[in-house]
Amino acid sequence: MPREVFLVELWRRYADKAEEIRVKRYNDYVKLKARLNHYLYTIKVPPDIANQLINEYKSKNKEIKEY
Repeated sequence: MPREVFLVELWRRYADKAEEIRVKRYNDYVKLKARLNHYLYTIKVPPDIANQLINEYKSKNKEIKEY
């Protein structure tokens, strides 16, 4: 069962340790998913913040999959 977080800073802690980051785009928001060994941590953010986070983790050479 995934765990949803509501603070970007908290999600970043999980994303730093994540094996991969998944991105699912909807009309009103973007759902970012950080896959760790035991849990999948998700957050819903506006598209502009999501693009900043995606670019940040691409520069850190994290594996990012968009669906």
